[in-house]
Amino acid sequence: MPTVLHVAGFRVMIYLPPREHGPPHVHVWCDDSQITVWLGEGDEAPSIERNVGMYGRRLCAAYRLIDNNLEYLREQWRKYHG
Repeated sequence: MPTVLHVAGFRVMIYLPPREHGPPHVHVWCDDSQITVWLGEGDEAPSIERNVGMYGRRLCAAYRLIDNNLEYLREQWRKYHG
């Protein structure tokens, strides 16, 4: 599972086949907390699918990180998943 982005204590990872599945999404880790974020398509905004212990400012910062790097993360997903 490669780390495709590492910023301000956040690690954004894409799990690899055969374990991983669509739709396109990333796993964002910070310390022991994690969110799973669907990347959406086209003009669709990313959405948080799963949250394990990430709240408040940390959650907002993680979402902004994904939203600000959305096209790059979509490209990374395609790189590993076609």
